[in-house]
Amino acid sequence: MVHDNASQLAEPNAGHSDTKKEPRVFLNERQEGTFICPACNKGVIRDLSRFSGIESAVRLKCKCSCGHVYRVLVERRAHFRKSVNLLGRYFYKRGDGVHKRGLIRVRDISQSGLLFAVNSEPEFKTGDTLTVEFTLDDRDRSEIREEGVVKRIQANMVGIAFRTTDHYGKLGHYLFR
Repeated sequence: MVHDNASQLAEPNAGHSDTKKEPRVFLNERQEGTFICPACNKGVIRDLSRFSGIESAVRLKCKCSCGHVYRVLVERRAHFRKSVNLLGRYFYKRGDGVHKRGLIRVRDISQSGLLFAVNSEPEFKTGDTLTVEFTLDDRDRSEIREEGVVKRIQANMVGIAFRTTDHYGKLGHYLFR
């Protein structure tokens, strides 16, 4: 247990499963996380390197100096991932030069990539390059077009990593608002 006058952390709790309402703590490059109490907004930074090698979800029970007890999910991703439900398309050029396209439903998006669903098992493979287009649900209904490399395919779910993580336009504003 880590202890100081701002916050206490208990050991991981694998039994808790309410991830939708659970606050997340993201690790920085030094393997530290910033904990912010939902009751008083007091923050504290803690070394979480002891959890970096754990593959399963890490949930911590925290107690703030104000007395509030809350749980957090330690997120080891490099970038915040935003849950969405956006319609779009993918474009793919097969090895034989034939252009393919299909409809997608973007499920989550981050600065470094996105996860989308297709209607059937995709023809492309891990390592292939795709272009995705989708419309954000922002006030301007912004059109986004990004190129990325397929990193993961599980049934009809596809994860891609964007070619660049520099998003200074509408996508960057959308992610960080």
